[in-house]
Amino acid sequence: LEQFKKVLKDDKDENKIFENNAEYFYYIEKQYNINGIFVASIGVHESNWGKSNIALQKNNLFGYGAYKFSNYSESIDLLARVLVKYYLNPKGTAIYGGEKAVGIYYNGANLSGVNQKYATDKNWANSVYKYMQYFYNKL
Repeated sequence: LEQFKKVLKDDKDENKIFENNAEYFYYIEKQYNINGIFVASIGVHESNWGKSNIALQKNNLFGYGAYKFSNYSESIDLLARVLVKYYLNPKGTAIYGGEKAVGIYYNGANLSGVNQKYATDKNWANSVYKYMQYFYNKL
């Protein structure tokens, strides 16, 4: 948890959204077996460090479904579960809570695999990877 707090504390996070949700990025890693820095990096990329309109007006760091959430942790939780269930694991893989992965968007458990169905931007994986590198270099 201390490492999450350290790497997510950043001057670029003007509204302190990522810093204030460091505990939740840590939680999803433990709860859903997904890299919390990966999910935070998607959020930073998709929301421009929490400054996008959808992030500010709907507590949605990812733009996912343009859903409105009561807080940021709900959007973080949903995206983590969606990635694990549909993108990162082949169909039938045991995942969180005794559930099995659906795997309909599975193209490999890596950034380029997720990029194939998650984002229309072909450079999405590279952009998210750069944020991951940025965070890991702060350790």
